[in-house]
Amino acid sequence: MMRTRTRYLPIESASEGMVLAEAVRDAYQRSIQPGGSGLTAENIQQLQAHGVEFICVRYADTRPAEEIAVHSAETARQVMDIFSLADLSQPVMARLFNQVLMYRSA
Repeated sequence: MMRTRTRYLPIESASEGMVLAEAVRDAYQRSIQPGGSGLTAENIQQLQAHGVEFICVRYADTRPAEEIAVHSAETARQVMDIFSLADLSQPVMARLFNQVLMYRSA
């Protein structure tokens, strides 16, 4: 099974053939392009017309397993440093921690 990574990028950097890692939503949280769909020139223009600024795309992760492990450990250490004074027993703070960790691990 091929490993994949996700990356957030400005809509201006989107190109045909990229695959959305998550649904793109408008200002009212309506899905305007489903996750998993490949981008075409037409739907990139449609996303821009809807005022979309960033998208999340999925691409092949060709890094060796050792490099992935090192990156994951370093990312976890950095996020723990950021949240070192936070009370992670608080549900909201714990969710924020998890979201930041997932975002930085992508």
